Amino acid sequence: MSNLTQLRDRVEVILSDTANAIYTTGLIDECLRRVLHDYSLISPQESETFITCPADGREIALNSISNLLSVTDVWWPYDSTLTTEAWPPNRVRGFSLFWDNGQPLLILTDYEGNEPQIDDEVRVWYTLPQTIDGLDSAAGTTIPLNHETQLCNAAAGYAALSRVHDLTEISGSDGYMASIIGTFATTLLERWEEFLVTLRTQSAREALPFPRKGWKLDDWDDHNA
Repeated sequence: MSNLTQLRDRVEVILSDTANAIYTTGLIDECLRRVLHDYSLISPQESETFITCPADGREIALNSISNLLSVTDVWWPYDSTLTTEAWPPNRVRGFSLFWDNGQPLLILTDYEGNEPQIDDEVRVWYTLPQTIDGLDSAAGTTIPLNHETQLCNAAAGYAALSRVHDLTEISGSDGYMASIIGTFATTLLERWEEFLVTLRTQSAREALPFPRKGWKLDDWDDHNA
């Protein structure tokens, strides 16, 4: 995977400005950041962890998960010490993610039966933004290698669009040049939008990874098949 310097160099080549005479590194980095945001909205990172409940209750703080975007699944009861994982998993039937003063809070919204107790473990599946090594202190690049060209082209498109704005605000600037750069930017960004549509289709799950079955939250831990 490429780091920030390598991706920035590729964008500069696309813009024919390897000396940064027109497009500053700050602008290119911001364009890469914007492209990364676009990408993460469609295809974020996916991860999982388990959390030990600090108290009884259906409200579980998720501040330990940095850069959390969403929660996609929750398993409870859960025991991380088991050598053989219980199957099917005890999937919570209802949950919501809220933001309390900027802090993520998971609430189990199925109010039937028992609630998690102190020291219970809850397994949480969640999404995170994609990263580029070196951008905003990220330690690694998570974008697939075969998608880097599309990201670099899109970043060049955003940078060129910014250049058009500069030219149109400068008195006596070359309108024809602004038009040429605008066409270049539009072409690259239209291709980016087409790529995102394709990516959304490829990323869509046709079905859950396993049936939505599990242990119902009730007093007797009855299995609801």
